[in-house]
Amino acid sequence: MSSYGDTLVPFQEVWPMCDQYASPCDLDTGGDYPLPPPDPAQRLNLPLSAADHRRLDLYAALTVRGIAPVPDDQHAIDTISTLGDEVTTAVLRWVAGATG
Repeated sequence: MSSYGDTLVPFQEVWPMCDQYASPCDLDTGGDYPLPPPDPAQRLNLPLSAADHRRLDLYAALTVRGIAPVPDDQHAIDTISTLGDEVTTAVLRWVAGATG
């Protein structure tokens, strides 16, 4: 049985030889490049229907509370969002655990 641990070289030593544009600060981040914040001027102005807003609210409420919807839940969430504001508000209240 052979161990490959002695043949591996840390990327900080090899990367500058592979990437001619690498700088020392690139190596400090482990090659991770955080994305810049979005530019509001480049934002797409797509009209969303009321059902789309309710659907997004349902997804957000479930995800925030640690109940991330799985792909099989999409039909149920889409159906609930088309039932109107009162139904969606009730479901959101149930998810939040609020009464009233």
